[in-house]
Amino acid sequence: MALLFSITGIVYIFGLNQDVGATKQKWVLEEVVPKEKQFDFLMDFLSKNNIPFPNDINPKDFRGALSIGSAKYMITIETKDNQTMIQTIQRSLLGNMIMLHKAKAKWYFDVLSVAFGISLVLFYLSGIVMTAFCKNKRKEMLICFLAGLILSIALGYLSV
Repeated sequence: MALLFSITGIVYIFGLNQDVGATKQKWVLEEVVPKEKQFDFLMDFLSKNNIPFPNDINPKDFRGALSIGSAKYMITIETKDNQTMIQTIQRSLLGNMIMLHKAKAKWYFDVLSVAFGISLVLFYLSGIVMTAFCKNKRKEMLICFLAGLILSIALGYLSV
């Protein structure tokens, strides 16, 4: 977990997002498909054009568009300005990892991520408790803790 979060955090900071290495296709149709008929229209369109169906075809709302699929392979249909747009996106391994980091996948990985975060907090607190009993290094421990705290707060304040 630590390796996944550190790798995806670093690449995200350097400007790579979940669409890195993704394969995207887009079709713009000059017709308006009503919201209530979009799912059936999408299923028919995928069949006629031999586009692979995602594993999960339960329709969901994604930023105002109807979507099917998962973080790995998603298909969306959206009607705007008298046009209907159908888009597919198949993400790469790194893109999927970034989606996991951003909690955009299934809920069970989110549970594991929260448990990992809690364990990091407990690990940190246990380190403070352990060094509290170490009388000869208390000054160094307090200086390191305060320096890290002040630096984090200052950089966080300057960043927003």
